[in-house]
Amino acid sequence: MKISSETRRFMATAMAVTAAAALAACKSTPPAVASDPAPVASPASAPAATPPLTEPPKDEKKAFSRVDFARTLDGLLSARKYDEAVASFDSVPESEASSVPMLKLKLAVLISASRLDEAASVADRLEKAAPADADVLYSRSILAGARGDSAAKERYLAKTIQAQPNHSDALTSLGLGKLSSGDYEGAKAHFVRASAANPANTDALLGLARVYYMKEDLPRARDTLDTAIGKEEKHGALWAERARVRSETGDLPGAIQDARKSVELEPLAYGNWVDLGTYYISAGKKRDAREAFSEAIRIDPSQYLAYIYRAGLNDDLDNVDEAIADYRTVCSVYPRYYYAAESLGILLWGKGDYAGSRDAFRLALKQNPNNPYYALLYALCYFREGKNAEGKDFMANYIKTMNRESTEYFLCRLFVDKSGEADVLNRITKEKKATARNRMLFYAAEYYDIFQNKDIAQKYYLEIIATPSPGFLEYRLSKWAIGRPENANGKTGGDSPRS
Repeated sequence: MKISSETRRFMATAMAVTAAAALAACKSTPPAVASDPAPVASPASAPAATPPLTEPPKDEKKAFSRVDFARTLDGLLSARKYDEAVASFDSVPESEASSVPMLKLKLAVLISASRLDEAASVADRLEKAAPADADVLYSRSILAGARGDSAAKERYLAKTIQAQPNHSDALTSLGLGKLSSGDYEGAKAHFVRASAANPANTDALLGLARVYYMKEDLPRARDTLDTAIGKEEKHGALWAERARVRSETGDLPGAIQDARKSVELEPLAYGNWVDLGTYYISAGKKRDAREAFSEAIRIDPSQYLAYIYRAGLNDDLDNVDEAIADYRTVCSVYPRYYYAAESLGILLWGKGDYAGSRDAFRLALKQNPNNPYYALLYALCYFREGKNAEGKDFMANYIKTMNRESTEYFLCRLFVDKSGEADVLNRITKEKKATARNRMLFYAAEYYDIFQNKDIAQKYYLEIIATPSPGFLEYRLSKWAIGRPENANGKTGGDSPRS
């Protein structure tokens, strides 16, 4: 469960108020007054031993202690046991439970636990009890934000500022809104005001650093974050942001160090683990990166980004089955990211699983129907499976959607007519862009390999893998084609995935 910076700051403020009240209660309790010492009796006059006092009944309730409650609640919140934290309020006597400071604290905990209906009920009580209290109005803005009601959030933020113009947390929230909309000057003005109103508000400094980062003023971003960390060194987001700045300035060791600190302080922060993984990739530490992405997946398996990174690393590390599993997950969780389907199709092709590869390219083609290479790969899977009629029928229908003047159209039509290969090759050789030429040459090679002459196919595969810029998927497929047993002729060099 992710807590917004606004809720985090609100909860910290509420905890501080409760702790202050608890401390005040302790100080106001008069110390026990010792009575005059009784005269010491002589042994001869000492009375007989008296029986021990009777123990109090076991069902007698222990007196409520604000100090103990604050301590218990802090432990539950630190462990992110939000439901237990909410339940702990049941132990608070009604006289305490109905106080404004305690209700503010309960509201913050309910929002953190995503129990928004209960939070709304508490917020209503608070606003009724203290309609002009700026902190109460600010709490309503946080609740509105948690419920996705941006209009109500803005309305309550405006009311907060009206009640207290220098309300630091509300100014910070307004700054974050400006930042997200790209109004960097407006955001900066709010963060500066928020920081001036409360120099201890490190979220305002964090926002200011992000403004500098977006404006590419990295030295000022770094200085601002250094100041913020000096004020609150246990704020994980500050370390994560400074890691980003250090990475942008080429200080990868420093970025990794700060990112590691951020996940140490906030071990359940998904984004911080993903960032750490990307820094490890940049540093060439693939296995460390894989572990970082695996931790992010453990924290939130519903998000796709860490799977994408880990899939690529698994592929690079020759963990092919693991890469396939990760790409399958991405296709399921986020099908719009068709590059995952493309990568899945490539790996299954390399394993000789043409039926699985065809299903993957079908998914890719569904998301990007104007990509003729996905259509060609889909059809080729049919041909590789020996299902020539299905491959031909699919391609005959697909070419109806294509530009009839394009070279790709004639290349696709080749698999329907099974003639005119000389004309297609002539068109391909006239292609000026080397990558496009080599990509189309692969499909011509596949045509020869399946229907015509394998020696000619081998010639084209070798031409493709000789390219100095192999940044296209057909390069890899060409290497595997050379390594196929029926094509190898004693050669090695294919790096098809292991079974």
